[in-house]
Amino acid sequence: MRPTRPGIALLLVALAVTAVLAADTKPGLQTTELGSGDGTIVLVHGIGGSRTDWLPTVKRLKDRYKLVMVELPGHGASPLPEPFSLEAAAEAIHEVIAQQNAESTIVVGQGLGGMLALQAMARHPGHARGLVLVDASLKSPLQLDDRQIDQLVRYMDENYAAFNQMAFSRMGRDSAESAILFARMAAVRPITVKSYMRNLLRADAGRELKKLDVPIELVLTERTWKGDATWAEVAKTLGYRDTALVVPRRVPNAGTMVMKDQPDALAAILAGVAEARFAGPVYTAVK
Repeated sequence: MRPTRPGIALLLVALAVTAVLAADTKPGLQTTELGSGDGTIVLVHGIGGSRTDWLPTVKRLKDRYKLVMVELPGHGASPLPEPFSLEAAAEAIHEVIAQQNAESTIVVGQGLGGMLALQAMARHPGHARGLVLVDASLKSPLQLDDRQIDQLVRYMDENYAAFNQMAFSRMGRDSAESAILFARMAAVRPITVKSYMRNLLRADAGRELKKLDVPIELVLTERTWKGDATWAEVAKTLGYRDTALVVPRRVPNAGTMVMKDQPDALAAILAGVAEARFAGPVYTAVK
């Protein structure tokens, strides 16, 4: 039986509506959830990393909390926002945070993941009870004017391999770890790295820090807080202009991969923060 003209028209309308709905449906960020408990800890890794980086620390917490490991926008199968902006990337992080129980959730962000989590929580207050920043800067440590930034961006576009080597080849706490981290960084799509770097060179999340309505914990490793430097010196480099807003904790014998280098120490810190923000069990390290 051949469809009538009204039937064809209705079919075309249905197909058009389906196409519009499909076009408006944006894929979310990749997440992996492990564990169970009365509280939730959302974990966001840094640039060039992976949500699975958190597993050694998560292993020590999964019997007490629900752990949500988030793949940063532009990493793995998590889409890069189009058009790109740090604000759009932060919104993607917020969508994950907003799915949790606001009364029993804390957020942990490492490096770039920390800056994005900070921006997400500042723009959408009330969705979590606390924030832990791990080696997270609020602005670029490079003191560059607009002309110098434009020159650096142009160099990055024209000499990406050399820029990548210059910027990311010494990320580890030693040469062996640096080689591993650089190899992973080199595997990230250039469009992802370029998109973030163009924006990070001009970013300053200091104002967002002041807007937060939840306690902030700052965890720094030896990679970020070197030698006998004072907190005032480190704070200036990282962009924490008001040092009274955060009290840093220093984790020894750790670098960019602190969640693997010192999982017991980091797990104890995160559990302590969680228990301070909502009722939870006493933490005991699991080997």
